[in-house]
Amino acid sequence: MRVSAQVENKYSVIKFEVDQVLGYEAQEFQDALLDSLEQKVNCIIVDLSSVKYISSWGIGMLIHGLATTTNRGSNFKIAGLADKVMEVFQKVKIDTVLNIYKTVELAKA
Repeated sequence: MRVSAQVENKYSVIKFEVDQVLGYEAQEFQDALLDSLEQKVNCIIVDLSSVKYISSWGIGMLIHGLATTTNRGSNFKIAGLADKVMEVFQKVKIDTVLNIYKTVELAKA
């Protein structure tokens, strides 16, 4: 399994368990996201702390997750970005669209 989800009260933490997000994880991510939203969580937190590289397809998955979550009335946050992944987000200006936090704990606060 490349993606895991853990529901905690009003949060769902979806963690990528791979060091590269290339898009092959799309179905697992979508399933985890929809399952979490069906449980009426207020916030989806995507934990990317294990990820060292993300492709454009991976970024597209996150944007789709943001749209899906927002359309269902919940918040969408990203946590635990490695410096190189953050650099990619800044280059494509995705950091201006996503709510990004250093850690999952800070995203919950």
